[in-house]
Amino acid sequence: MQAKVVRKEESLLEFEVAGENHTFLNLLRESLTDQKGVLFAAYRFPHPLLENPIFYLRTAGINPIDALATAAESINKQCDELTKQISEKID
Repeated sequence: MQAKVVRKEESLLEFEVAGENHTFLNLLRESLTDQKGVLFAAYRFPHPLLENPIFYLRTAGINPIDALATAAESINKQCDELTKQISEKID
């Protein structure tokens, strides 16, 4: 995955995400919208064959980069928990 910042303001972050599709972007969007202070989190594919998706994040009272970091940590914890539960069932 490669990310490129398109626009950054105090309460707005817009970035292009290369190499990702709806699977990860929906997970990220959901993790962000669960946070207090996140007003809007969404993405769009300008053209699925020619362009990378653009992710939009608007916050109030929190830095959008901090919100993104919190979402990433949450996703990581969920993956760790899933791995742990599966490992316990296999052993």
